[in-house]
Amino acid sequence: MAILLSSGNYFGIEKKFNEHPLFKLNITHYAPFECIHEHYHENAYLSLLIKGKYHELNQRSEGIMNPGEVILRPSGYLHANNFPETGGSCMNVEFKNDVLTTYGLRSVLPEKATTYKAGAFTYLYKLLYCFSNDLDPELSEEYIFNWLAENENYPIPSRLLWLPKVKTILENELEIQHTLVSISERVFVHPVYLARAFREREGLTPGEYKLKMRVKKSVELLFNTKLSISEIAYSTGFSDTAHFIKSFRLYYPVSPHKYRSVLKG
Repeated sequence: MAILLSSGNYFGIEKKFNEHPLFKLNITHYAPFECIHEHYHENAYLSLLIKGKYHELNQRSEGIMNPGEVILRPSGYLHANNFPETGGSCMNVEFKNDVLTTYGLRSVLPEKATTYKAGAFTYLYKLLYCFSNDLDPELSEEYIFNWLAENENYPIPSRLLWLPKVKTILENELEIQHTLVSISERVFVHPVYLARAFREREGLTPGEYKLKMRVKKSVELLFNTKLSISEIAYSTGFSDTAHFIKSFRLYYPVSPHKYRSVLKG
């Protein structure tokens, strides 16, 4: 008899997780030779295989999942998995049914189980990097909305009247922890549409754009003030000094402290 896994539950050992209004994000580890019997999940979810391999079996087919590959399993999808001697690790993104309904996103998800080759979705791999390295949680939400946006094909008009307002919000409210949903509500645009249109116009997600503005402001403060590194971190909207240092290194090959030392030298 197939096992039902209710919202938020997985086989394997959960090593890391984060709850978002739209989804639950986690990383699970599976032991060598672990066999997972037929089961299904209450919610639809994406599963990205980080390392190892496993055998995926369902009622119609079977196959091998390789590192970097992604599978979208819809709600109620019956399947079983067998891991070889290497075991494995997966990043899972479980969508919450009630929130999908609220934002009209049910139709965006494929209705059937769908497998994607490694490298198919840039934003899922960016998500894995940010989640694994405890980078800005705002970016996690955006990367999911951008994945959802890649499943939509509606045209983006040449003129976006709301775009300057979004950029003003991101440039002038560095200390506020925005979400894509909160921004979309302020400019009266659907969050998935905003995610796709902003990325097409700016080449960055709103969160990446805001991170760029935060780092840009931090450089100004490093040049022109005697504020400590922690004071600069908080004044530019980072949750703590560690997050600031990690984010700064995404743009510069040194820490903020080393960067300031070079300036003074």
